[in-house]
Amino acid sequence: MNKEEKNKRIANTYKETIFRHSLMDCRTFEIKVVDNKLNLKQKECINGIFKEAKWIRNAYLNNPEDIADNIKIVKVKLKDDFEYRDIRYIGSQIKQSIIRQIKAEIKSLHTNKSNGAKVGKLRFKSVCNSVNLKQYGITYSIDFDSNRIKVQNIAKPIYVRGLRQIPIEADICNAKLVRKASGLYFYITVYIPRNNKPLTNTQAGIDFGIKHNLTLSDGTIFDISINENDYIRRKSKKINRLWSKQHKHSNNNKKRIQQLRIAYHKQNNIKKDKSNKTVNYILSNYDFIAIQDEMISSWHKGLFGKEVQSSCMGLIKAKLKNSLKVHTIDRSFPSTQICPMCNKLSKHSLDKREYNCIHCGYQHPQRDIKSAQSILDEALRIVSMERRTQSLGEIETYTKLDLSTFGKSCVMTQEAQDL
Repeated sequence: MNKEEKNKRIANTYKETIFRHSLMDCRTFEIKVVDNKLNLKQKECINGIFKEAKWIRNAYLNNPEDIADNIKIVKVKLKDDFEYRDIRYIGSQIKQSIIRQIKAEIKSLHTNKSNGAKVGKLRFKSVCNSVNLKQYGITYSIDFDSNRIKVQNIAKPIYVRGLRQIPIEADICNAKLVRKASGLYFYITVYIPRNNKPLTNTQAGIDFGIKHNLTLSDGTIFDISINENDYIRRKSKKINRLWSKQHKHSNNNKKRIQQLRIAYHKQNNIKKDKSNKTVNYILSNYDFIAIQDEMISSWHKGLFGKEVQSSCMGLIKAKLKNSLKVHTIDRSFPSTQICPMCNKLSKHSLDKREYNCIHCGYQHPQRDIKSAQSILDEALRIVSMERRTQSLGEIETYTKLDLSTFGKSCVMTQEAQDL
């Protein structure tokens, strides 16, 4: 088989894979590496992979022409001098993924700059904590029976926990090896056959707020609050107290900082779990969901910073916007002020939880539920207008085609009569 036939076969296989994955659902699973099962050789290899990934990235940013897929030696800067280091642990596919990620970041910066945003240059990294494992079966492989993952250029397979999350019928793709404060993780991307659930024929509008985090138009309320525990407060106070003294760089203080990072990581995991359960409930019980594009990040800077920080509203909003069931309306829509009867605005203070229209006298006992209903009505109106415009366009195109055909037939009939 020559090179052209091989490239053609690879291109056809790639197209077939893309088409197959378009009919499936994409999922990412977090797999935890058991730290106490790693031997010294494995730890050395893993640390070498992250270190060499940092070297390749910084060398490519310094001079892209010096980096290729088969590079064996890379130039590393040490203070005011350069030193050449050997690449021993990273294979060619990981090198390709590092270069591709840099190009994607440069492209995104160019896009933001063309849109008028103020951007800078890509900076050199002092630490690299993630490495892409490009191809399943070559860069890495999974042994489900022994709960181990084999990574290229690491001597022995790595013992992990959590492989039972991955379904048997899943199509396994690329992965990421990530280093966090709480340990090492594999983030494995898979495609699962789509399970078409029956439609519930239900609709819901969602209002984000401070007193109640999520209020649905049918009266369902979600309050999610995860505050900092006493352990995090004590550690933070002690670290801040020592940071202004000469003990800030001591080994004990470094241990406290690491313990604080682990505690924050566990708290973020609890937030992710609650947000995932909330989003799953909403997407499973409603077919049409309307939300408003609220600036939750600006709420965090205002008077209610602690309430917003302890909630999961930002995570829930980001997850909902990725669903095809969710329709987002503009943040400028006055959902809390507009009256559903006369469409006029009535301002209300934050402490007033009822809605009273000063124009027509309409009243609602729960202002947040009324706001969610207004968001749903506005989303339905926008969707109906879009469909109406599309149908009118189809009718207009169909009419033009009929008229042109009718004109041609009339001319042909007239010519036949003249003959």
